[in-house]
Amino acid sequence: MSNHSAGGGSVMEVLDRVIGLPVSSGGTASNDGADAVMARFIPSKKYAGSKPGYVFTSSDLGTGYYLDKQQQQQQRQTDKGSRRDAKRPRFEEEDQQQQQQQQQQQRSVRFDASRDTTKLIPKLTGSELLAQAEEQQSQQPTPIKTIHDLSSRGIQSSSTSFIKTLTKNQLLRAQHSDNPEKFMMNELALHDEIQQFNSVAVNMRSYQYIVEFGVMDGLLTCLNHENSDVAMSVVSVLVELMDPFLLQEQETGGERDEEEEIVTSTERMQNMNILVTAFVKGAGLDLITSNLGRFDESVEDDAKGVENVLTLMESLLDLDRAGVLQLNSAETEEEENISSMEKTKPSLSIVSRICHQTTFLSWLCQRIEKSNYGDEKSDEISPITISPAVIKLHSSELLSAILQHEDYSGEKNGLCKLSSLPRYSSAFDDDDDDDPDSKPAAASTEGHNEKKQGTIDGMETLLLAIATYRKHDPQVEVECEFLENVFDALAASLLREDNVADFVEAEGIELMLRCLRQKVHAGGGALKALNFALSGSSSSSSNVFRTACEKFVSAGGLKVIFPLYMSRKSAIPCPAACSEGGTDLSKKGGKSGGSTSSKRAKRAAQARKRWLVEIEQNAINVMYALTRHIGQDSKYDAHARLLVKFVEEECEKCDRTIELCLKYDEKARIAEYQYFRSDAAEEAEQMGLDIELAALDAKLRGGGDLFHRTCAILSFACVCSKRCHKHVRDQLRMKGSGITVIKEGLSEFATLLADGDQKSQIERFIAEI
Repeated sequence: MSNHSAGGGSVMEVLDRVIGLPVSSGGTASNDGADAVMARFIPSKKYAGSKPGYVFTSSDLGTGYYLDKQQQQQQRQTDKGSRRDAKRPRFEEEDQQQQQQQQQQQRSVRFDASRDTTKLIPKLTGSELLAQAEEQQSQQPTPIKTIHDLSSRGIQSSSTSFIKTLTKNQLLRAQHSDNPEKFMMNELALHDEIQQFNSVAVNMRSYQYIVEFGVMDGLLTCLNHENSDVAMSVVSVLVELMDPFLLQEQETGGERDEEEEIVTSTERMQNMNILVTAFVKGAGLDLITSNLGRFDESVEDDAKGVENVLTLMESLLDLDRAGVLQLNSAETEEEENISSMEKTKPSLSIVSRICHQTTFLSWLCQRIEKSNYGDEKSDEISPITISPAVIKLHSSELLSAILQHEDYSGEKNGLCKLSSLPRYSSAFDDDDDDDPDSKPAAASTEGHNEKKQGTIDGMETLLLAIATYRKHDPQVEVECEFLENVFDALAASLLREDNVADFVEAEGIELMLRCLRQKVHAGGGALKALNFALSGSSSSSSNVFRTACEKFVSAGGLKVIFPLYMSRKSAIPCPAACSEGGTDLSKKGGKSGGSTSSKRAKRAAQARKRWLVEIEQNAINVMYALTRHIGQDSKYDAHARLLVKFVEEECEKCDRTIELCLKYDEKARIAEYQYFRSDAAEEAEQMGLDIELAALDAKLRGGGDLFHRTCAILSFACVCSKRCHKHVRDQLRMKGSGITVIKEGLSEFATLLADGDQKSQIERFIAEI
């Protein structure tokens, strides 16, 4: 028995070694059973590496290594086969077949860390692995290449790589112009090289390295690239680098590192100046304007490119308004080799460069006039994220901002007037100029006057955009904002006398009066445009504004303006329902139930109040312009027709003027008193500023300017009509006031005016009233 048990033990040890189990030291039957249980399971709290013949998993005995039954069964079959092979010889063909079957059945054991269990994954062929990798890559976003080292060395390294890729792309395009496959992968790499410079916006001190190592020159070269996608990637990078928000000091929520230095506002301005100056001097404005000609807004990527170009132009205007470009003139004055004439010459603004060097203003006018293709092709609308209406709205905002700039409103810079803008041109236009199909849409809207070939009429473009809403209100908020931007652009353009003459010639006054008669939303902007068209500056001595006032009277404008001047509700234009002041909540005035709706109702009520105040102020300004420019020798009996309006109906217009005069006099005095009681007055006194001048500014803003104009309107009626003069004196006496209030207002008004016809008229009113 002992020999048998020993022999049995030796046989078990041999079998254990064959299958890879730990060898037992022998013993009783109970010990053999315990060893068998321990051999089937090895406890382990965590994965400690692979063990031959075991699988790491969690089961009934706990977490650890369990005997791989499948592998043990394969091992037993292998042992049986080896015994049969020992009895008979095996042939080579059978050996090869068995090896192939074993390779197909072979499995590999991998640890799944996410589930803490084992996972059997079959072996895949090379083609299957490649297909699986491509599918996984397509589902995961492509990592964006960024610049981690924003020091001089890091920017120089990235610049070298970028210039090298760009040069190689130019060579490949020249050599394989007919085979795009040769340079397709290189242009993808070029796109990644361009996009990496987005990260430079994190540290504005690196801007000087962008210019120093030629990155800006390379980006400007890419703007002229044959592939529009490359140009769009450059524009997107420039939008990030020239964001005006970067000039503001950003507050960090966490603790700042000791080695991290704080970039002051002056350094931000200087670094931004270096970048913007390099872009402007490198003809960047002309390049991005030319790119607008090859972008197709019906394609999503191209529509985004157009929006980025408009955003970049808007950012440049904001940076110019912040004084970034003015640093150039301050720095050049310190150089010794600059003459005194060049020192006093100011640097050109972005608006001046846009108007002189590009045709961007013409493109904006054409884009405003262009109808949304989604309206014409309602059945085939491309699923783009940026709608044409948004681009049209953005274009109107930019046009309004450019025309409101002082460099355009002042004629000293020699900028072209709005009615004769140069035709938009792009370096990427393939058609000849003689081709009639290549003419822009603005060429079909020349109006009744023949325009010189190669120019477009921006004034007529604005009037046509307004004429669309002469009978009905905008339906959506985007249309409402677009209409307000067009009116702002028109009003700003009328600060120039040459544009006023074109406005009158294009029957703009008749269009504005029609909008007012219809009492639509456009009526509010029309009254504002009439204010700018008829008023003029204090020093203007031209007959343009007098002609405009005479045209206003002949077109029946007195029947429109006096009801507005009298503040009759039936004559006041109503804001559109899509606007904040035109909603039903504006009439409730915050009397609704919920807190949210109450706040909305208050905002709507305030918007409607601002609408009515603006109507009243513009009506006063128009009335003063009529009394200022219309004389006894005016055409169409304008003077007599205007004076009759003040006399008729027992001088009710004079009563209204007295009411407005005393109202704004009180407002002006309150505004002046509040300023003297405010902290701003104490700060101005501590800084050594003129408090009286600051108080006068607060008084004029609070209502003093309108008080002066109502005094001039009353003086016109009193001087030209004895009946009005007697009525005004009696009414002022009844209200506890006198004609002295009018004289004091006129005297103060005269001290604020420059020498000219307007001041002479006010002094004459003081002497004769």
